[in-house]
Amino acid sequence: MSAPDLVPDRSIAARLCAALLLVAACAGDHATDPVSPETIGAGRRTSASVTLPALIEEPVELTTPTYENSGESVHPDVVEFPREWNGWRYWLTMTPYPKSDYHVENPSILVSGDGVHLQVPQGLTNPVIRRRGHAKDYNSDPELVYNPESNRLLLFYRFVDRRTNTILVSSSIDGVTWRPEPKAFWARTHSAVSPTVSLRAGANPTRMWYVDAGKAGCKTSSSRVLVRAVEDSGARVTGARWSEPVETDLAQPGYVIWHMKVRYVPSKGEYWALYSAFPVGPAGCDIDDLFLARSTDGVHWRTFAAPILRHEDRAWTAAAIYRSSFLYDAATDELRVWLSARGSDAKWRLGFAHFRYERLLAELGSAPALASRPPSARVVFGHSEAEP
Repeated sequence: MSAPDLVPDRSIAARLCAALLLVAACAGDHATDPVSPETIGAGRRTSASVTLPALIEEPVELTTPTYENSGESVHPDVVEFPREWNGWRYWLTMTPYPKSDYHVENPSILVSGDGVHLQVPQGLTNPVIRRRGHAKDYNSDPELVYNPESNRLLLFYRFVDRRTNTILVSSSIDGVTWRPEPKAFWARTHSAVSPTVSLRAGANPTRMWYVDAGKAGCKTSSSRVLVRAVEDSGARVTGARWSEPVETDLAQPGYVIWHMKVRYVPSKGEYWALYSAFPVGPAGCDIDDLFLARSTDGVHWRTFAAPILRHEDRAWTAAAIYRSSFLYDAATDELRVWLSARGSDAKWRLGFAHFRYERLLAELGSAPALASRPPSARVVFGHSEAEP
């Protein structure tokens, strides 16, 4: 039925009936067409409702400037300021990853006024972390946090050589000029994957979670999520002494956890983890879905059987949904996700999705675990972290 069908000479009862039919028809539709980034954050955000789907809009791809001009990138993390910090409200890190080439996987910095239109800040030349070491050594897995005590952005990242993973740190007072800080710690190869940091909040100390995948790395059949805490009582993060690791109980049955982001959410009094995980099997991290978990102490976690996003649901995520970042808006109950994914064309992209959080919890709580998908549903490509 279309609007011209409601002509003025019909009775009030007929017009009311037609209007009700129109509402019913529209209510059954769920928008699946991609939307332009201009619509995101422009007044279409809605509080959670049990009558609405968790996804507010269809996830969209983001245009990402990269220093080697491929536009392919991975592993985003985002910091949001209540007001502009050095000219911008959103500061984001990522690494280029064209054709899964780890030689250019160097942490870079972008900015945005709305979180979706990304650009290089004036005066900055990416990458902010240069490649170094031997031919098979590489940088990866950037994590960006803001320390209000020092008014600095802190960039944590992983340096990988043949034998070790070292968690390194750089800091910036303006987002443009970066200086190295003392390293956090080191571990055996692929035993400190995807570091993610939550700064001190009340009685909760600064913590860092990471994935121990062991020597097999991307092809491992199991992994552990470990957590360390800053042992110093003050607010210092750079140069701080980190505790020995504690193994958490975060696990996804039937899956291997691979890359993750953890935040403390003050309005909920909880830590939330958003993590990519791949089914146990020979394909390894070439096929990942995106899962959510919650915790009150950062060690013991409540998980859900189903992911919040499945890789096979969209062409641009068809191979894998990789490390992603998120922010939560308590006023609107909106969970915003910046994701990285690889499509059926083997290209890596950043994307954006946002959810009604309470509705998402309801959907996750009632969703069954994913059934085993046939090989035809999976698009598999090589990955650099399978390197010895």
